[in-house]
Amino acid sequence: MSQTVDGAFAELDHNLNLDPNQRQQAQERHNTIRDCLADAGFVASSFLQGSFARKTMLAPLKDVDIVVVLKPEHWEKLEGPDGPATAMAWFRRAVARSWPEAEFDKGDAPSGKALRVTYPDLDFDIDLVPAFELDGDNVLIGDRDQRHWEPSNTRRQIRAVANRNQATGGRFVHQVRQLKALIKNHDETLDFVKGIVVESLVYGSISRKVADKRAIVEALEHAKDAVSGAVIEPAGDDDVTVKWTSTERAVAVKTFTDFATRAREAHQLENDGDIEASIDVWHSLFGEYFPAAGSRTPEAVLGAWNTVGSRTSTGRPSTFPSGRQPTRPGRAWAPF
Repeated sequence: MSQTVDGAFAELDHNLNLDPNQRQQAQERHNTIRDCLADAGFVASSFLQGSFARKTMLAPLKDVDIVVVLKPEHWEKLEGPDGPATAMAWFRRAVARSWPEAEFDKGDAPSGKALRVTYPDLDFDIDLVPAFELDGDNVLIGDRDQRHWEPSNTRRQIRAVANRNQATGGRFVHQVRQLKALIKNHDETLDFVKGIVVESLVYGSISRKVADKRAIVEALEHAKDAVSGAVIEPAGDDDVTVKWTSTERAVAVKTFTDFATRAREAHQLENDGDIEASIDVWHSLFGEYFPAAGSRTPEAVLGAWNTVGSRTSTGRPSTFPSGRQPTRPGRAWAPF
């Protein structure tokens, strides 16, 4: 059976899903850690944050953030510059009592906002983030490197993404993962484009239920213009590109413009009926996450070259005019 673009996107979507067993492990370990820290007497509550909590994380699962909300009576002791590090030391002692085999801050330098815990029975790390409640559903997050506490709207981000996902029939988080995969396939150029930037770009462009292939076209069309200025995260507070240099911003504009052109090309090729050429262009954008186009016979290739059509951005001849470059049949030889 020949491929379809919708079928190829379904395969892409499957390739990006987290392992359900790992997701369950993460949920269960969150519960046991929360109970452990609550038994230690200084924790009021906890919740998951980050792309895992928003369900926009790409496979494989590498780390899970748990925000540990401390009891308000501990603020007086922890409000100073040593407070975040002290809170993390509390976490470390409590966790070590329950899991003597656990390791802390293993590997690359961890974030200043989290104590990294590595368990021998998990293939991913747990990051414990100390926090205090603030008014308005915000929290104060501790940073041991910067030696201060700073406001965070992480709860409102989670809620905004959940609401948008519901409004799109559950497709929003899938489409975020897809655009993240596209960016990851080009991380040699766009390594400065972080996951929250991608989420914010999709949030700024997709607000209704739409097919995944169309969502990617619309997100890239939006992104090519949006990245020239501020990109506001889903909670509506912060520009997530504020640390970009002028060079990075120029690279982002140029690269997203190219991506949008190629996505439109793929969409038009499908509309014209050249499904394999469309899949080939999508594959060039997503890389190994996306299935490759089927092979063609030499006769089909020759026929495409000898028809007034076009050549796609991947160099593939098409009998339709929707590729980037026109092709014209020519003589196989010319006299001297």
